[in-house]
Amino acid sequence: MVGTLFDNPIFLGGLFLLARTWSIWLPVALFFIFWSTWTGYVRSYFMARTKWVLLEIKVPREQTKSPKAMESILAGINGTNRLGNMRERYWNGWLTPWFSLEITGDATGVHFYVRTTEFLKRMIESQIYAQYPACEIKVVEDYTKATPPVMPTVGWTIWGSEYIHTKPDAYPIRTYEDFELVGISSKEEDTKIDPLSSLIEFFGTFKASERMWLQMIVRPAGENWIKEGQTIVDKLGGKKTEGHKPLLGKVVGVIDDIIGGVAGSAPPEKNQKRESLNVGFFGLSPGMIQSIKALELNMQKIGFEVGIRWTYLAKNEDYNALAIPAINGIFKQFASPNLNGFKLNKKVTTSIDYIFRKTRLTYRQKRIYNAYRWRSFFHPPYRGKTIVLSSSELATIYHFPGMVVGAPAMERIDAKRGAPPTNLPI
Repeated sequence: MVGTLFDNPIFLGGLFLLARTWSIWLPVALFFIFWSTWTGYVRSYFMARTKWVLLEIKVPREQTKSPKAMESILAGINGTNRLGNMRERYWNGWLTPWFSLEITGDATGVHFYVRTTEFLKRMIESQIYAQYPACEIKVVEDYTKATPPVMPTVGWTIWGSEYIHTKPDAYPIRTYEDFELVGISSKEEDTKIDPLSSLIEFFGTFKASERMWLQMIVRPAGENWIKEGQTIVDKLGGKKTEGHKPLLGKVVGVIDDIIGGVAGSAPPEKNQKRESLNVGFFGLSPGMIQSIKALELNMQKIGFEVGIRWTYLAKNEDYNALAIPAINGIFKQFASPNLNGFKLNKKVTTSIDYIFRKTRLTYRQKRIYNAYRWRSFFHPPYRGKTIVLSSSELATIYHFPGMVVGAPAMERIDAKRGAPPTNLPI
């Protein structure tokens, strides 16, 4: 086989060409290797120096704010979208800040957390207090440290996955506005339907060693998802978009013109275009009209790049396999037939079929557990497939429920904090 390969003149010619031109391609290859290694090093160093804090948020029982308040918080947090200059990115390893929105359920009840850098802590707190002035925010110990440091381990069972979209990101999911009762003012708290009601009720049912963790790693998104959405809107509306014509198509077009000229047929005038009747919404089905309106409304919102991950773990004697279809069913309520929804990322799910099942299952369980504890999604060691959610979509799946959610396991503040008397000595 080797002799046959070296007898091939094409192979030998390629080796000879590489040997003669090494002074050209080798420096380029070494530069790319160096650049990749350097950027990885400075970014790892930057992340290693970054200090993180975990904030737990508790709201009073009489809290009457809708998810709109959380949307305002997210709009304020979007101001952290700073790319940094060249020196900061490639010498200091600067990375655009990200934070983690987390909901957990265990034997102690349901808890809401925000994990952020120590540098952004005061900004996050001020944004939350601005909308929920009576809430309580405190720095707490990482709850993941109360479980074994390594998974899978003897005596424990773990199941987890990540959620991705069923359609392109520009298509919206069912948001909190869609859950409000038709004809009822959103100010009437007792008549609203909270989209997190079923999730909180479910998270409040865990006993003994059972734990359900839901995590949303978030950072501001760019403009690509809006451009993608505009392309979809144009396509649904029947508007023709002219893309870049491939080189082969151009060559065929030139040949076709030459043949037409030889045959005596005159080529069409360049400025002669087929006119199309702009009928707007006429001729479109009601479903398509609804989709276009929803897409355009969603694209007017602030966008966030999001990685959604969840994990259910418990000791073997407490493990309940029904928790998996239950959490999937809860996320089904955010789906809309004509728009978007959530589905499991099968490449991450801790469910294995066919060959090497035990080895592959162990790897996936270890990956999902470590990735959750390290809050790793955008950067190594654990990258995930992200989606883009608008501020209203993100506020739908993460907000602080009001009085409409009466789950007894929902930990709240018993009373509002009163303002101090104005005549207190300073």
